[in-house]
Amino acid sequence: MNLVAGYVLYLAVFFNAVLAVINGHVASLERGHIVVAEMAIYAAALLTVILNADRKMLPWFLLAFFIVLNGFLLALGNGAFNPKFMRDVLVIPIFVMLGMTYRGGSLTRPIVIVQTVTFVVAILEALRPEAYSEIFQILKYYVNTRDFSESSFWNTDSNLFVSATRPGDRFFGFVDLHRLSSIFLEPVSLGNYCVIVVVFLVACWPELSARVRYYLAVSTLALLIGCDGRLAAASILIVLISAIFVRRIPSRWSFVYLPIMLLLAAIFTRSSDVEAGQDNFSGRVAGSMVVLSRVDFSGLLGLDASAAGSAMDSGITYFVLTQSFVGVILIWLAVCLFPNGRRYSSRLYVHGTAIFIPLNLLVSYSFFSIKVASVIWFYFGYFLTKDDSEDLESSSLSNSPFSSMAPGTEIGRATI
Repeated sequence: MNLVAGYVLYLAVFFNAVLAVINGHVASLERGHIVVAEMAIYAAALLTVILNADRKMLPWFLLAFFIVLNGFLLALGNGAFNPKFMRDVLVIPIFVMLGMTYRGGSLTRPIVIVQTVTFVVAILEALRPEAYSEIFQILKYYVNTRDFSESSFWNTDSNLFVSATRPGDRFFGFVDLHRLSSIFLEPVSLGNYCVIVVVFLVACWPELSARVRYYLAVSTLALLIGCDGRLAAASILIVLISAIFVRRIPSRWSFVYLPIMLLLAAIFTRSSDVEAGQDNFSGRVAGSMVVLSRVDFSGLLGLDASAAGSAMDSGITYFVLTQSFVGVILIWLAVCLFPNGRRYSSRLYVHGTAIFIPLNLLVSYSFFSIKVASVIWFYFGYFLTKDDSEDLESSSLSNSPFSSMAPGTEIGRATI
């Protein structure tokens, strides 16, 4: 079932790009078509999971059951049911379990395939932006299938996503180019994807062949610069530095990252004179904390879901409003406490993911997009399986750039 699980992952990552081509050249699509496509992907993932289910998946089945039950209870409390709120977080257990079905093979092949498609399309976009724009017709796709209007785009003369041609200077100012989006169609998701590839590299560096290491590292750096990802660049830097210190800390301690980051963000907002809402990292963090501070008790209970639409730039506020603070706590604890983190690679992957998620939630709700969330949780599930199938870590510490030399034998290296 390795191939089936991999194909479902490719569908989740690439389906928006395929639908954009269909919308631009075959038939005009609507929001309902996107919903049906996503439902089909979830159904394929769930069917694959059910056909390969074992008792090690039980905690994740229970998490999925809680999410569904919580979603219906909150819908009753709000007097309205929005399936998107449930779908946003069901991606976690479903794709974790899908990753757990990917047994007996290296994860190198699917990550290299996704990376190569992303990199090739990004090169096309950089060298022939008019061809890329004509192929995907992104403006038309988002106007037809999302709550966008042409007037909401900064540059209505461009068919690119709204933030691809944002006003002001680029973060990577030495590049004279619009922000690249590649197969993700918008720059933020491409930046988020870059972070996940770096987390994977940090976790699996000793297990990868030299050519895979450097191909992923160099191409990811190019994609990061191309998408001009400010949050992505900051997140990658924090993940790389943190890897030096957390490599021997049990992954279950990763649950502290979310409350600590929220506390630090609140202290920063109160003690600084940064203007909330400015289009930079500090301004967006401050703005996010201001929005979160306005959530009342009913909002904390998830009974003010109608306010979620105005919390798009504060992912943590959106998370609380749509899942309740109880739901947020339980989902977060499940993500951090279910993994054993016995192997070096799985421990670092959990730490890296648990560092990135709060950073992302402070400035956006893009973490919930299936395009990137499917990648995050599929890899997460794969590492859970590796934890269960092997004994305590071997000498992978000895080959890692994030550790000191340690005695032992070298583990097998994965190749393409």
